[in-house]
Amino acid sequence: MKKKVAVIHPESGFSSSGGSQLSAYEMAQHLALYFDVSLLSSSNCSEHSVVIPCVPRGTVKKFQRNKTIDWLLTRFVSNPSLLIESITSFLTYTPYLVFKRADVVYPNNGYGGLAMAYVIRKLFNTPILYTERAGMVSNGKVLRRNLKFKPNCLVVFNEETKGYVHSIAPHQRVEIIPNGVNLSLFSPQGDVFEHGLGGKVVLTVGALNRQNHKRIHLAINAVSKLDDVSLLICGDGPDVAHFEALCQAKLGKDRFKIIKADFADIPKVYRSADIFTLPSKDEPFGRVYLEAMASGLSVVATDDSMRKMLIGEAGLVCDVTNENEYAAALASTLVNDWQQKAINQAAGFSWESVAEQYAKVIDSL
Repeated sequence: MKKKVAVIHPESGFSSSGGSQLSAYEMAQHLALYFDVSLLSSSNCSEHSVVIPCVPRGTVKKFQRNKTIDWLLTRFVSNPSLLIESITSFLTYTPYLVFKRADVVYPNNGYGGLAMAYVIRKLFNTPILYTERAGMVSNGKVLRRNLKFKPNCLVVFNEETKGYVHSIAPHQRVEIIPNGVNLSLFSPQGDVFEHGLGGKVVLTVGALNRQNHKRIHLAINAVSKLDDVSLLICGDGPDVAHFEALCQAKLGKDRFKIIKADFADIPKVYRSADIFTLPSKDEPFGRVYLEAMASGLSVVATDDSMRKMLIGEAGLVCDVTNENEYAAALASTLVNDWQQKAINQAAGFSWESVAEQYAKVIDSL
């Protein structure tokens, strides 16, 4: 009889803008080869979905676009969307898990999912599997908070994070497993997004928020130093107007475009560009780098250990805070054909191989 695995993310299917939402969906799809999987979410997104109502973070963020509502919510908490999702999903998902017992609980939505999994473990001794997607962001603040729930197995993305975990929780079981990429969805073959930009096109994908770690402004500054090169930005967020104005000032109206695309159309967007870049700081993993490489794009990124591991020989890392060095790296990748190297690099992160590694961990719990 197959083990029952409850994969949790209230926003899976509701939104495709976050890595954890997509990873929960993909994980449920591929773990179903090995286990009896239920994906607990607020909307029906797959044959494994169990729809349980709550208020997912995306709904709260839509309300926060109203400045008055945003002011009221952020007076009391820095991230109200995550808090409201956590409280409402805890109240509705926990009773389900009490009556529909699982053999392993795998939350993917931060402390809200960990809290409900912690309660279920207290009641039934059900083991918790958790993937730490925040990594070392904010000097490990989120990681330290999540460790207080003491998951039976914590999955991280690199040796650096594993070492940090063991420095503060020596007895915590930690496994290193990367994120995956859907190679059947992201490839060089297929329809192309018509952006209408001239010259070579540099693509970046990320939330347009001046307060986050994506640092899209660094990409804008670097591209502004190149001739006959345009910038395509795919993303949404509270600071779209700010980035529009910055692009106008740095690039002029004909050398950039900011678009918002549904996840189903994202592969077309990758295929419409010549190279990909994202100058994030402390990016825990970076699903978008894999998607770009699987689509045949070389990558220019921040010089850190995670980016070196992800990109391999499929692009360049550099000091993205140095405009001239960043621009030179972009120029260098634009004049070479990296497609096969990019495809080969992405192939090592297929969801099939990632799910197999997770299946071995689940079997051991």
